[in-house]
Amino acid sequence: MAAWVEARRDRLADRWLREIQSRYDRRANGVNELLAEFVDLLVNFLPAMLGPYRDQVDPLWVRGSELFGNVAARRGLAAGEVIEEFQLLREAVIRLLYQEPPLAGRVPISLRDVLRLNRAIDRGVTHASVGHTDALFFALFEGSGIPDVPPTAELRAEIQSQLDVLRTELVEAVTPPNSMVSPSRNGRR
Repeated sequence: MAAWVEARRDRLADRWLREIQSRYDRRANGVNELLAEFVDLLVNFLPAMLGPYRDQVDPLWVRGSELFGNVAARRGLAAGEVIEEFQLLREAVIRLLYQEPPLAGRVPISLRDVLRLNRAIDRGVTHASVGHTDALFFALFEGSGIPDVPPTAELRAEIQSQLDVLRTELVEAVTPPNSMVSPSRNGRR
């Protein structure tokens, strides 16, 4: 399953991004341009979440999902909307699984692999919700109760920096120690 997801990362990311974008006004604020990077990064986590590096990658997946939720609050989304956006990833995976089953459908998909994938997406949904709630809590704690919408240029730069760190840590987590691989800007290797 990990190899199947790996081979379809770009298509999954494109499908998920299109589904998210079809639900909002792209001109709404300055964080929306980071959405493509979020989607690419989170989809890049999936093969590792299904493979032998899942224990090393899980904390990064959680941080990325929480950041996605935090940014969703800054995009002006309600808690249910961020959950729905993350659930769209599950829908994209399921649709692609039915369109292009692993091994052309000659071998049944392992229930263990399906459950592991589902569990990873569930953890992403949960932590996106946590990130959203945290953003609202700290906005209330720090003042207005509403996150900076639209976010400042400084905040967008901080979000970009956090995405870059997560991308680098993902590559480091799944790269054998003696190997030299550098992460690309859009998260794809």
